[in-house]
Amino acid sequence: MESLRPSSYFILLSCTLLAVDVIFSTFYILISGNASSVLETFALSVLFLAIINISVGLLLFKNIRKQEAGIITSQAELAAHIQKLPVKNASWVFILMLTYTLCSFSIGNFLLESATITAGMLPNLYIAALWFSLLYAFQFALFAYFIGIAVSIHTRSWFYRNYALEIPSGSNRLLLRLLMGMFAIIIIPSALMLTDVWFFTEIRKLQGLSTKQAILLDVLAMLVAAAVSVFFTCRSFTIPLQNIRKAMEQTSVGSHSARALVLTDDEIGVVADSFNNMMGKINERKFIAETFGRYVPESVAAAIIKNKGEYKPQNRLATILYTDIAGFTSLCEKLPPDEIASLLNEYFALLTAIINRHGGIINQFQGDAMLVTYNVPAMDKNHADAALLTAVEIQETLANHIFRSRYKMPTRIGINTGKVFAGIVGGQGRLNYTVHGDAVNVAARLEGLNKEYNTSILLSKATKLLIGANIRERILLTPMGKLNVRGKTNDIRVFQASSVAMAC
Repeated sequence: MESLRPSSYFILLSCTLLAVDVIFSTFYILISGNASSVLETFALSVLFLAIINISVGLLLFKNIRKQEAGIITSQAELAAHIQKLPVKNASWVFILMLTYTLCSFSIGNFLLESATITAGMLPNLYIAALWFSLLYAFQFALFAYFIGIAVSIHTRSWFYRNYALEIPSGSNRLLLRLLMGMFAIIIIPSALMLTDVWFFTEIRKLQGLSTKQAILLDVLAMLVAAAVSVFFTCRSFTIPLQNIRKAMEQTSVGSHSARALVLTDDEIGVVADSFNNMMGKINERKFIAETFGRYVPESVAAAIIKNKGEYKPQNRLATILYTDIAGFTSLCEKLPPDEIASLLNEYFALLTAIINRHGGIINQFQGDAMLVTYNVPAMDKNHADAALLTAVEIQETLANHIFRSRYKMPTRIGINTGKVFAGIVGGQGRLNYTVHGDAVNVAARLEGLNKEYNTSILLSKATKLLIGANIRERILLTPMGKLNVRGKTNDIRVFQASSVAMAC
């Protein structure tokens, strides 16, 4: 059914009007026993409710059929036609059914051949014919209204699947649809029963019906009307709601592209539209966080966005890893700037993957150097272990990696642990997230000492004391004694780190 073109779906649902009319006529024939005009009755039904109704209905559907055939119209024009379809279809069917029923009464259908009509009965007969015709036409107009809603839902869905075209919601209300359903199920059948009991008993006799039989016919007609109305009413609620639920379920499992199609011109359509707007803002927020997170740590970016531009500074014990490429200055003298940029991008991409794997946060790229923090801004109780494992894996990886298929890029790493300040610094209109403190300076000085002692990883005693026993079994920590660190009054006890594989 979903693959049916909107016009074909409209024809299919319009045929239900013919089916309902045939059922009503069959009930009358079975209860009254009046089968004298069966052929004329069914012939008129087919003529009006199949041939004329569908032909004119397709004319009302003309502009939608153009878009269906690929003849592009404006989205606003298409939306207007879809939004007006239920009312237009109901109005047309009301006129059609009023004409049909009056025509049937005028040629004597639904009257016994033996019925004797006196002059005094004519006014009452004309009133009854008009009354029943109006009720019948109104009943079928309500069916046509629900059919129009069902077709508009199908049409919106079909255009989205085939043309990725979304039709915005209109301004109708659910209350109108509920009132229509109430009229179809309760008001019209009740009015029919009351008039059968109080006003038109003589007319019903001309049709071969006693009062009880007339009420039985009304009850059966009411059940059919209720079934048709409830079916279309429920579908007009359940299909759009299921569509919204499906989009929510997709979102709950991590999809950021889920959309709820706007299928109706009522509050449910507004909810679907609001859901899409909400997802748009969430995706926009996520995009900003991800983009911002490329320039500052993602956790910092998320906190700044959450707090509308503010970031609460942190004072925390942290482990700092500082790394710098050995001999990079002389390499820059030999290569053009664009190749230098390509080398750095490849180098930083390689190291970033390792750092992320161990929970490190890259705070700054300083030329060919990197400042990485552990336990700030994101908490990590094993921050010293993570920093040391990062350093060792970096050196193992770089030992075997050839950049641009030509260059080796060895690096020197310094690691230190201590209290740091992490926050936003800067002046008006220009801010930067960074970490400050003596611990940061010591890590940078240790990196530089590698060159003097021909080592690749040096760490302070402060970091070594926090290294877990399981890490010490895997990584060799060789004492270097107390070393003089530029800018420090007292010497610092330093250790060289290397994995067993590197030592071999």
